[in-house]
Amino acid sequence: MLKLSFISLLFIFSLANAEETRHASAHVHGLNNLTMVLSQNQIAISYEMPIIQLHEEHEEHEEHEEHEEHEELAIKNKSLMEFQNHLQLFELPVGAECELSSFKSEFHNVSTEGDHKDIELSYEFYCNEPNLLNGIQINAFDRFDDLQMVNFDAIINNQGFTKSFNSLEAKITF
Repeated sequence: MLKLSFISLLFIFSLANAEETRHASAHVHGLNNLTMVLSQNQIAISYEMPIIQLHEEHEEHEEHEEHEEHEELAIKNKSLMEFQNHLQLFELPVGAECELSSFKSEFHNVSTEGDHKDIELSYEFYCNEPNLLNGIQINAFDRFDDLQMVNFDAIINNQGFTKSFNSLEAKITF
């Protein structure tokens, strides 16, 4: 439990730093953020994307507020549970034998002007062979046609790592 608390603190610290940076260009369509903390055999990953990314078509309605609440509920019930299967967004090396121990999803308002929202998906893993954990493959480019870039920020065994990449370079080795 002590290790998990340590990871949680590191994860919160990295998210706070990423949040400060993100607000400068908050809610950019086509941009996702992946934050990861790896410590020994435990991994915490946060994946953020604009809610609009989950809509096949985005239409404006006169009853915007009521429509938005209904849309949010529909997305939460259907699409977000699909993401419990993290392979839709990212993939860890099979040999590391990482098992999902926790999944959580939530919405965030990202603008005071308008009703722009982001979705945050949080994952925690326990890896049986952490020495084989040497990278991450981003599969989100295959799922979302409008995804142009993913910002990756990580703390990997107490070392910082930052990279932005597109669909041509969807694998990160560390």
